[in-house]
Amino acid sequence: MRRVLLPSLALLTLTLAASAQAENERERPWPDEWPIVLPPIEGPLPPAPPPAPETPAGSRAGARVVEEIEALRRNVRQTRYQHHRVVRERTGTYYWDCSLMVHWVLERAARRSVHHLRNLQRARAEHFVRTIERAPTDTYRRGWRRIERIQDVRPGDVFAWRRPRGFPSRNTGHTGFVIGAPRPVPRIPHAYAVRVADATGSRHQDDTRPWPGEGGFGIGTLVFLTDGDGHGTHYGWAGTRSGGYVVTPILFGRVGP
Repeated sequence: MRRVLLPSLALLTLTLAASAQAENERERPWPDEWPIVLPPIEGPLPPAPPPAPETPAGSRAGARVVEEIEALRRNVRQTRYQHHRVVRERTGTYYWDCSLMVHWVLERAARRSVHHLRNLQRARAEHFVRTIERAPTDTYRRGWRRIERIQDVRPGDVFAWRRPRGFPSRNTGHTGFVIGAPRPVPRIPHAYAVRVADATGSRHQDDTRPWPGEGGFGIGTLVFLTDGDGHGTHYGWAGTRSGGYVVTPILFGRVGP
């Protein structure tokens, strides 16, 4: 994910978090043209649901992804969000953005899944969106299978979305890994809390990144709104505490077999 426009997105991040505290004031604190909606709930915002039971990955390659992320979590000593990759495993140094992190993990855990990206100067979030869009749902092609329903998402799967038109950012979207099975959010219809691993400049709910800090690799909770068929339609960056949900299709892909 590329550097965002400031101060607009910094203000947006603060606004989303701050508006989550204004439980009885459901006003849009952002311009009408921004593709963001208020939480579809009356009254106070709910807490995050309890952790999901341990769930196996959906494929052997997905299991290797989970192992790589756990090894990364144990090894990281210094991390920072930036748009060129600096990885020194011996010192636990990981400087990168979301798509650089995803590409690095997949190179190690599921090399076939990134072979088609080998001629790019660097992979971006939009490339993972396009890869998942083109993947079949009933088999693997180029090492990918698309998961249509959020209820079927498993640890080790990749999530990705495009930056929607009108959103105040220069990025192409965002991508990362699912590390816990989606959990229904009480009182928000068709909403699911998902524990994820990603690289970003700002925190999610229950995030492992220190704040204030420089971002980078971490683990936190997002909330995805879905339609009645389980397709992701919005994301809440701050999990159940999100004061607004950004409107954009959410895609999930499984590497394998």
